[in-house]
Amino acid sequence: MAVKHLGGGYEFKSENREEKYGGDINFYIQWEKHLLYSCPSAYRAPVDMILRDFLEQMFKLDYVTHPDTAELDIETLEWELDQKPWQPDLDKSLKENGIGHMTYLQIRSPGLNGMFGTGI
Repeated sequence: MAVKHLGGGYEFKSENREEKYGGDINFYIQWEKHLLYSCPSAYRAPVDMILRDFLEQMFKLDYVTHPDTAELDIETLEWELDQKPWQPDLDKSLKENGIGHMTYLQIRSPGLNGMFGTGI
């Protein structure tokens, strides 16, 4: 199908740019084998929030209905940051851990394989 271009460049300021968040960032986390949600979860949090606090106060609450959440040990999580192996410091801030606006995180929880072991 042919496309007809009606103007110059396609330039605009994104509405999802960091300065729109008032000191917070927007980032994404996918908990592998725990896909109650079919896509990564989006979070807005202050850059100076401690990662451990984020996991306990925001992430776990988001997944409270999943049976594996009660057994989730954040000390044993395996991490990827932007699809590369990564080991954060849970007692440092999001910013200190290199988690920025639009960062994509993946976590795996060894021994927890989703609802009834199904990967969901």
